[in-house]
Amino acid sequence: MKCIAVMAVCVISALHVKANAVERATVTDAELQALSQQLHIDDVNAVQGIVFNMQSTTTSGSTTGKAPLPLFSSVPAGAFSGPTVSKLLALFDNYDENCKVTEVITAEEQTENDAFLDAILGTSVMQQAHQFLVSKGLADSSVAVFKEYLRQIWLGQYNRGGGYQSSSGFEHIFLGEKDNTTIQGYHSWFKYYRDEQAGKINYLGYLHNINLGVSSVIDLPMSWNGLYKSISSISISGSPEIELALATVCFLARPNAKCPLYGANATPYAYQTYTLTYNGKTYVGSAYPTY
Repeated sequence: MKCIAVMAVCVISALHVKANAVERATVTDAELQALSQQLHIDDVNAVQGIVFNMQSTTTSGSTTGKAPLPLFSSVPAGAFSGPTVSKLLALFDNYDENCKVTEVITAEEQTENDAFLDAILGTSVMQQAHQFLVSKGLADSSVAVFKEYLRQIWLGQYNRGGGYQSSSGFEHIFLGEKDNTTIQGYHSWFKYYRDEQAGKINYLGYLHNINLGVSSVIDLPMSWNGLYKSISSISISGSPEIELALATVCFLARPNAKCPLYGANATPYAYQTYTLTYNGKTYVGSAYPTY
């Protein structure tokens, strides 16, 4: 494991050296919108046929339930057996949702991380995103080097505050974190659906619903195991790779800002990203779709 860790550091260092040597090209809003629309169109692992029940609108900060029924009415059989979704779900039990518990990555979990990264890098969606970043001088052309960069910014552990090395971009966004009083992150429809099925989520209504063609972005307040968040956002139906691809592109092209995107139907929306620096390295602090 030590040899693997050293190799990963060397590969990431090589990426930084090469990235600094390559002149970065300007990334225009139009290019981001064209890329994102094509990625949505090519998202073959998106889950089609989901039926959800929006019910009533509500307001940010309202804890009054405006929706007596769950958000998800039905999800097609086999929705979670796809080549990338199944690898995503395998990671869910690798994390403690309590942000005051230091995470320990086991050898088995490292193997699952590798399988997830390999699966998404094998998709057309992530390959197109990678080539776009390469063309703009924002990523190394080597898939192996890019994989290690994704591992660092998404799966690398850091201290978000409070003295615990208990967080990562992946956990924050795809699973959600909490302490005794607050919910942090939580932007994955896969996790939302599973928690709703388990009785851990109480759907209260929604603020905005953006139809992107196959997928939709919903802004909503959140009640998770008795804790409340005034507003969060989830993109329903999209594959793990499209969310990771769009967030990575925006993280590099529009860090700490709203990144203008298009859905498959050319409906405009955005991805907001935040960087987080820990021990001299930059990680995904947060990333989520918005309007």
